[in-house]
Amino acid sequence: MDETAILTYLKETYRPLAIIACGSYAAGDADAYSDYDCTVIVTEKTKKHDGALVGGVRLDCYLFTVDQTQTEDPDLFLPVHDGAIRLDTGGVAAALVERVRAYVREHTVTDPEDKAFIASWIRKTMHRAEKNDDEGSFRALAFLWESLTDYCLLRDRFYFGSKKTARLLQETDPEGYRLYHLALTERTNAAIAAWADYVAAPIPRPEEERP
Repeated sequence: MDETAILTYLKETYRPLAIIACGSYAAGDADAYSDYDCTVIVTEKTKKHDGALVGGVRLDCYLFTVDQTQTEDPDLFLPVHDGAIRLDTGGVAAALVERVRAYVREHTVTDPEDKAFIASWIRKTMHRAEKNDDEGSFRALAFLWESLTDYCLLRDRFYFGSKKTARLLQETDPEGYRLYHLALTERTNAAIAAWADYVAAPIPRPEEERP
């Protein structure tokens, strides 16, 4: 979809140093339901967020000063990791993107001990869910809520959110996606348990858990 009106609005409103489109507009698959996600870098700011409606598209744009892009936690800027730079003055956008990508590279591999703990916790949670009482069902749904994060941690992949991870599953792990989709749509303890077994599969059971 055409971004011209949105970029014109942002430039006229904020006189930005840089604009980085994120999400579906950066990926090129925006549709009528898409917001315009972006990071806007300015010299000074009086607001943090712009959610205006421009050309029939709802904005979801966050404003940061140059100093913030250099000093704030990189986690705050994760959407720009695979963003598309639409405006860059003095290389401030490129510098931010590289800072985020370096952070992701440094935090992609999970310690083996942490992996073992995550896998053990998943198995204990789903064992409790086998009772099919209210508490068991709650635990199953709680796992489902965080399962994509666990999937990434156990496979040394950085978690960029549910939408991107589900797409990654669909494109690179058809069986994983099938189980995830069933768990998400059926929301039965049995379907969630099958997905949980798959998520935890890369990590062997500790000796004390083996029969």
